[in-house]
Amino acid sequence: MAKLAMDDPFFFAKALKWYKQRKVQEAILAECDHREVSPRFGQGFGKRPDGLFYPADVMVFARQKATSFHCSEERWRDPLNLKTGSSRKVLDDLRIGWDLVLDIDCPYWLYAKLTASLFIKALKDHGVNSVNVKFSGSKGFHIAVPFEAFPEEADGRPTASLFPEAPRALAQYLLEYISNELIKVRENNIIVFDKKFKVTFDKLKEHTGKESKDFVQQVCRKCRAPKEASDAPASYLYLCASCGHTQRQSELTDYLQCERCNGVMEPQKAKKKGGCKACGNNEFEPRFNVLALIEVDTILLASRHLYRTPYSLHEKSGLASKVFPIEHLMEFEKDEAKPENIKEFPRFIDGSTVKKGEAGKLLLKALDFVGEQERVKGTKEHKSFAIPEEAIPEELFPPCMQNILKGLVDGKKRAMFALTNFLRACGWGQEQIKARLEEWNKVNPEPLREVTVKSHVRYLKFKKEVYPPPNCKSFYQDIQVCKPDNFCSRVKNPAQYAKRKAENLSSGKSEGGRAKLTDEQKAMRKAFREKKTKKA
Repeated sequence: MAKLAMDDPFFFAKALKWYKQRKVQEAILAECDHREVSPRFGQGFGKRPDGLFYPADVMVFARQKATSFHCSEERWRDPLNLKTGSSRKVLDDLRIGWDLVLDIDCPYWLYAKLTASLFIKALKDHGVNSVNVKFSGSKGFHIAVPFEAFPEEADGRPTASLFPEAPRALAQYLLEYISNELIKVRENNIIVFDKKFKVTFDKLKEHTGKESKDFVQQVCRKCRAPKEASDAPASYLYLCASCGHTQRQSELTDYLQCERCNGVMEPQKAKKKGGCKACGNNEFEPRFNVLALIEVDTILLASRHLYRTPYSLHEKSGLASKVFPIEHLMEFEKDEAKPENIKEFPRFIDGSTVKKGEAGKLLLKALDFVGEQERVKGTKEHKSFAIPEEAIPEELFPPCMQNILKGLVDGKKRAMFALTNFLRACGWGQEQIKARLEEWNKVNPEPLREVTVKSHVRYLKFKKEVYPPPNCKSFYQDIQVCKPDNFCSRVKNPAQYAKRKAENLSSGKSEGGRAKLTDEQKAMRKAFREKKTKKA
């Protein structure tokens, strides 16, 4: 086990000497205005919430053997009013803003610098110039864009309330942009920055110990969705005429017995395999997987998430989290972060020098990107849904949609997205949907802003294709509306639930969905059983 810097018996004396400096105290304090701050004492953090309000506060904690200081990405009206377990509304009321802080944590030093450079290039490509970087103190970098760079409103909501979903969306979008635009896979080479940096897969393997396959994923040339390996080797699809159950098998037979209701299953037309699950395209190309280098925690942002303040020491390395010019990134070396080598203390996040709203277009692109990803994820099987000629009534809706319509405390925007797609897939017209959404919004304990609902309905005019809502179950469990009944186990999508219920009602089937067999089906079933008996 590697020895930690704080295992040194003189570490606390060195830390006390470092934090005793007035310049260090002022530099740390400058980054903590309106932020929750938590000192770290060796392996554990102090009480939360806490804060730093005077330079001398840094020294007070240092005398108590604080080894480092960590502050929130979110800015709070009064951080001391924060409480564990507070509702989303309470946090939104207290939050006055947030900064985008990307944690580029990579165990390979050269690639840590290269990846951080790629994120900065991606931000610059989108017109964001208010970008700063600091060494994390161990094996990576923190990249920051101040809150002032973002617009006051986005997606019909105050930007201050879009935490953590906006930073998550930004991180995901930037990763996608880097993978598609800034890194190219050419035969045995990875090319970065338009041939300014090139490395072979053999070198990557030598540096990281990982195989080539870990760094490359096949993506659709049309929609850039990752290629999914088939988990169904069987070639022939069978459909039960009684209960609608489907089943695959490798051999083709005239009929098959349904494992669910014992009805007769008939073979269906075989589907072409190997295409993109999102758009059906059959052409793929290799793309470098940035996440093979960056640790997954890079994009796992959460409310009240903390990061190491600039100029705090790191317990493992003993180095300071130093701020330096972004132009110096590729030449930066860890020795520069030794406390004795730091003479200047530039700011990491300073909103006073930012061009207001310069990251507005980037934020909208990121939110649109994530929204499209959610749509694709929840609608990969949209081709199997035919729109009914008549609108399906609410009494045939599944429990999740019934629960959404009763009103929600949290997750209203996500619920509105799912509800709208559900209603369209159930044959509801735009005016019907508009009226129902407005009625639904009134029963929410805290209604969405009227402009949010109107802009969402207006967006429907430009959507020609109709997609079902996200599939069961995780999406609905996240917003706490998934309360399945006996029929839910037979479907994979809420729209499928309503459609089957409506079909059963019109054909006179029972609640279970079974209908009487025809004479031909009875004969086939009898022949199947006789054949099965002979084999036995």
